[in-house]
Amino acid sequence: MKLLIIEDDHIIAEPLSDFLKNNNYVVDVATDGEHGFNLANNNDYDLIITDYMLPKINGQEIINRLRNNGNATPILAISVCDKTQNKINLLDQGADDYLVKPFFFTELQARVSAMLRRRKITNQKVITYQDLELNLLSHEAHRGEQAIYLTTKEFLLLKLLMENPGITFNRQAINERAWDDASNHFSNIIEAYILKLRQKIDFKKPFLIKTVSGRGYKLDASD
Repeated sequence: MKLLIIEDDHIIAEPLSDFLKNNNYVVDVATDGEHGFNLANNNDYDLIITDYMLPKINGQEIINRLRNNGNATPILAISVCDKTQNKINLLDQGADDYLVKPFFFTELQARVSAMLRRRKITNQKVITYQDLELNLLSHEAHRGEQAIYLTTKEFLLLKLLMENPGITFNRQAINERAWDDASNHFSNIIEAYILKLRQKIDFKKPFLIKTVSGRGYKLDASD
């Protein structure tokens, strides 16, 4: 597996690169946003790790440019900022996951492994609900004729809901069953993903993603 790290802090970039190489990844490192974007845009990587604050081009702009160019490589954004709005902005631009500094390298490796594992879908399969379709191989969604771009976590959340229509999932269940993460079920980051999915999926009636007060979320076409 080939990874790209875009990080200008050598105190983080160099030991993180060594750590990942010792865990059998091939790693390229860029120390500014412009170099990082050029590497990501012109090479095939299995996953990209980018800091938010970078010289020349920041991480959010890198993500935005790559997604606009049709680059669907999974992206893990890292930042010292733990504000919810900052997370939402990065996820909105197309980041697949978000990790706040400081972090343990073992936690980052676990997230990288989970993101890469989710990419390994070998059989073509399409799930449908009402006029909503989700392709499990390409990660593409369509509602009617409208194509919908999904980040990795949005895809996994929608997949969970579409495979279990009418069933309500709370935060803990979403973290454990969709994202392999049992550690963060009190975080409001799930609400951010639900909000983004609604903006993408529920642009027409019937609205499909329902909130069950005090319990969680479900896929349900009824009013």
